[in-house]
Amino acid sequence: MRCHAYQLPSEVYRALEAQILEALADASLEQLGYLLGDHDLKVELLSGEWRVLFEAARDISYQVVKLGERRARMAISPDELSELVTLLRSPERQVDWAPISFGLAELVDALPVGMDLVGLVIVEEDDDWMWRESTHEIIAIRPEVYSLIEPHMHELIKIGDFGALARLAGDHCEGAIEFSNQRWFDLGQAIVTHAPELIPVIEATVSPPDVYTSVREALSLVADPRTQPSLDAWLRVHSDGHQYALFFRDIRREVE
Repeated sequence: MRCHAYQLPSEVYRALEAQILEALADASLEQLGYLLGDHDLKVELLSGEWRVLFEAARDISYQVVKLGERRARMAISPDELSELVTLLRSPERQVDWAPISFGLAELVDALPVGMDLVGLVIVEEDDDWMWRESTHEIIAIRPEVYSLIEPHMHELIKIGDFGALARLAGDHCEGAIEFSNQRWFDLGQAIVTHAPELIPVIEATVSPPDVYTSVREALSLVADPRTQPSLDAWLRVHSDGHQYALFFRDIRREVE
């Protein structure tokens, strides 16, 4: 799940603030769209970006986060904006967040420094992404990215939202190996026969970077180029770039 950040001129935000805060609690996206229609900037934040932003801004913002309902909303008034900008422009934070900063970098550059000229409202995207065709995957995540999104990945595993987990991993991955239903089934059979040590790894959904070498070696035992050409090619060409975290995406877990 991604979010959209709306920058509103301060006079617009202040005139609508009470309605905006009330609407963030339970209004539909369509209703919020009417309130936010006079925005002067709209920026898409990827799945990991809004999560680290919400976490950092918890004490200076109004937030409504209900992961079980896939709802994530935040408002920053013009009066708090300067504090937010200072927080986001911290050199240490910018370095820490650089591995996942795309829309977030655009937003930081756009927000005025030291002035209360705008208010900021962030709202989750609609659910169209949930209906796109999906496939089984092994998704590779760089270690510096994983360190930022790991707690959020485990939170989604805990509540059983594997669709949102796949969105989060896919938004910030280095690469992915796709499998048809048949090849995913065949991979599982080969693992049982030739690399049973991978069974608990795949059942856990995510393997951290510190076990990557052993996981990669086990995967090489089942990467027959005749039956698993994509896995074989990835292991030969791309697998030694980093000590990756791996997300094993089984789309059967994503049934609503």
